[in-house]
Amino acid sequence: MTAFPMMAASMMAASMMAASMMAASKLARLGRAVSALILSGTLLCSAPARADEAPWLPVSQVMSELARNPEFVEALYRRLGRDPKAGGILGPDEIKRLREMILGKDFKGLDRFPGLTVQGMGRSVRLAGAMLDRSGDDGLPPEPATVDAAVDTAVDEELGIPAAGTPPAPDAYLRPLGFGLEAGDRVDPVLAERYADGLRLAELLNRLSLNAPDGGRRYRVVLDGRTLETPHALVEALARNGHDVEVRDSRYFANFGDLIYHGRDVLTPFWIDTQLPVPGTDRNLLVPVSHSQHELVVRGPVVNADLSFYFGIDGQAVFRPSVTRDQGWVMGRVAHRYRGEDAVEAIRLAGAILRAYDAIKRRHPELPFGGYYALGVCNDVNAMIELHMRGETTLFPLTLDPQFFRDEGEVGRLAGNLPVDNRWRSGADPRRVLGSIPVEDLSTLPLPSLREDLERVRVALESGRLSRSGAGDFVLPGVVAAGILAAGLWSVRLWLVRRRR
Repeated sequence: MTAFPMMAASMMAASMMAASMMAASKLARLGRAVSALILSGTLLCSAPARADEAPWLPVSQVMSELARNPEFVEALYRRLGRDPKAGGILGPDEIKRLREMILGKDFKGLDRFPGLTVQGMGRSVRLAGAMLDRSGDDGLPPEPATVDAAVDTAVDEELGIPAAGTPPAPDAYLRPLGFGLEAGDRVDPVLAERYADGLRLAELLNRLSLNAPDGGRRYRVVLDGRTLETPHALVEALARNGHDVEVRDSRYFANFGDLIYHGRDVLTPFWIDTQLPVPGTDRNLLVPVSHSQHELVVRGPVVNADLSFYFGIDGQAVFRPSVTRDQGWVMGRVAHRYRGEDAVEAIRLAGAILRAYDAIKRRHPELPFGGYYALGVCNDVNAMIELHMRGETTLFPLTLDPQFFRDEGEVGRLAGNLPVDNRWRSGADPRRVLGSIPVEDLSTLPLPSLREDLERVRVALESGRLSRSGAGDFVLPGVVAAGILAAGLWSVRLWLVRRRR
């Protein structure tokens, strides 16, 4: 769970990251390390400028240590001015400002760099998409298909579980960046033992989801003599055969950097401006963007698997096997649990969403980044399920454009009823902002400054004194730079996802 999603598509023009990420030379590894730190530091810094004690490392501390290394400084200098490809779509003023700030060792200045509103994020996406259109290439390796296309002929397959396969190695998804830095995810040894079954179950659910609801050629799974044609039919059959099935609506902080420094986690969230005023202060509430997913947990005599469903930075709304361990600072909260008929219904709708997204992307291949942001971020598909199951959604932010969903029946109606956040000009819905925080009790948040701000907002909301008119969208030269740098970090993340595949 590190995708954003869980906001999580590559938004940056190809030249920013491609040169350093695709080469195998030492200089390329330096560039990757530099880019990841610059970008993650820029995102982290939009938190209130107060020191938070935590077992993980802030990016400013990591940058401070690395800046003592002349080789690192030289690589950084190349990334921020000498190399004409290093700037990507950053303007000269933004590059100059960042170079002076970082090479001048004003690391506290990084920590005060402004956050983006949802609208500002959208502007960055459109700008980056336009640049990709002009370049004709995103500089990343071709993306392999995650979901097989709908079958042209009838196909019947056995369940195929228990599945053959070797658990991934503990460091299978970690990539060395140099200077003591690594990027990626650690493997969870418990989940790894169930990975082969999870991978097979995800494949079955994804392929069953693509069956047209009105007949035609079908992909089918045969289980105990029964032929199953939909994902929810398969889940229901497993429950009837003695399996315990639970669907969990889970929330986390999105991890945009997945950085590790000398074995310690590095705090790399994406801080977003909610445009809600923090009572008693002259600033807006800034929160780490949340990641949400619906998790399918199956335990029983045959199938033991852990899956998650969300729209990821890879442009895929699919079921995915769970195998990695989250960094501690992302926390985790289960907002809703579904069992029995409710679990089957949640899986039914997830399958319908998967099919709708597949159809939309086939109609609109021009959408950059696999449709990420235009078709929503990780939260949007989960908000649809929550809206259907609970009558409302408590997730923030939501970014999809309903016009793409008009021909998608049930999914289109749900998309049209979502409280999309790039429409508002005042503060965000405070109930959804609080509902996306991945802890049950705000007092347990490990970030004191964030905890204090959220508690002030909660008290004001419950007393009816909370205004929704904050400072508005920042009009500062650094905003565009922040958005584009955020995009670059998503580029790093997307590259890691594709390498993992």
